Amino acid sequence: MTSDSPPLQVYPIGQLIRVRAAEDEFHVRVGAELRRLPSTDFSVWAMAHGPADHVPRPWTADELADQARAVGLPDAPDRLVHLLETGLVALAAPGTESGRALARRVRMVPLVLGLGNSAENPDAYSVGLPGRPLAVLSAAAYDLFEWATMETSLWRACEGAAATAARVGIEDPLASDPDAVLTSLLADLHRLLTPNAVCLDTWAVS
Repeated sequence: MTSDSPPLQVYPIGQLIRVRAAEDEFHVRVGAELRRLPSTDFSVWAMAHGPADHVPRPWTADELADQARAVGLPDAPDRLVHLLETGLVALAAPGTESGRALARRVRMVPLVLGLGNSAENPDAYSVGLPGRPLAVLSAAAYDLFEWATMETSLWRACEGAAATAARVGIEDPLASDPDAVLTSLLADLHRLLTPNAVCLDTWAVS
C-alpha cells in the first residue's frame, strides 16, 4: 500500500433493535437475522459508527482501537476481527474496489426523516427529526438518502443517482459518475452513521 492509498475504514452492518441490559444482551438485526451481542462486542460495533468527538476523519480500525482503549476496552482489535468474521462490520476504502464490493452487498436505509432545505440556505439539506436536524447534506447526498432504500443495493442506488444527474444535464462527475458518487458518500458516511440517521443492511440485496 502506498502513502497515497485511501485507508480502509470501518463500517457497521445492521440496526440495533433491542437492549436487554440486565441480561447483558444487545440485539442487532442484520437482514432477517437477529444477532445477540454481549456489551463488550456491542460497544465495539457501536464505535464502528464513527468518532465519539464527531471530528471528521477516516474512521480506521486503529482510530477505533484508540477510542476503545480510552474507555477501557483494550481488546477491541480482537473483538473487531470477530465482528468482521460474523458480518457485523465491514472494512472498505472509499474509491477502491473494496468500497464497490461493500456497496454491492448492502443497502443504505434511512432511520430518520429528510427535512429538506430552506430559503436561507437552499443548497444545504437537513436530515433528522422535526426541530432536531442531525446532519446537513449536499443535494446529491440528500437524493441518495431519500432514494437509496428503493434500490436493491447501495451500488445500484449510486448508479441510478448518477444516471439521473446525467439525464438532466448535470456534468459534474461528483454527481454523474457512480464511482465518484459512491466515493463521496463512503468518505462522509460516518457523519450519518454516528447519529443513527442511516444504517447499512443486507435485507433484499441483489
